[in-house]
Amino acid sequence: MTQALSAAAIAAVVAACWLLGRPRPKILRSTDASAVAALNRSRMERVLMRDDAPGEAGADAPDGTEAVVLPAAADRRGRQLLLRQLERQFQAGGDQRRQALAVCAAWHHRDTLPLVRRGLRDSDCAVAALAAEAMAHFRGRSAATAAVQTRPPRNVSRTR
Repeated sequence: MTQALSAAAIAAVVAACWLLGRPRPKILRSTDASAVAALNRSRMERVLMRDDAPGEAGADAPDGTEAVVLPAAADRRGRQLLLRQLERQFQAGGDQRRQALAVCAAWHHRDTLPLVRRGLRDSDCAVAALAAEAMAHFRGRSAATAAVQTRPPRNVSRTR
């Protein structure tokens, strides 16, 4: 009987040491939830705007917007100026960021790809949707790879 009690006491001591000695899960102090909060705020704004104005869904463009003149393909200086303007608008955030990505979607120029890629990762759903629309033009094969694939291989005599 004493052996059974001593075995039970040893088992209880081992169980208590095991339970008390386990490492506790630690919450990271460096966890930054600001991106999640921004995403939640933007989605809540969209829901609240949709509830407030159900008949005004088609009126996205404000009256005070100025028309952007897109530069020609040969106008290098005009392209650089427009890209700088789009970058400033994108950095400003909010409605100006949406306008910048709308111009990128209308322009269809390869120089806007870095801006569009950043827009794809944006916390605002409207900005991400505009960026996806702008990126749709660049999806698929590029003209360079299509031209390379149309000519036959150099050793075409061996393939036939």
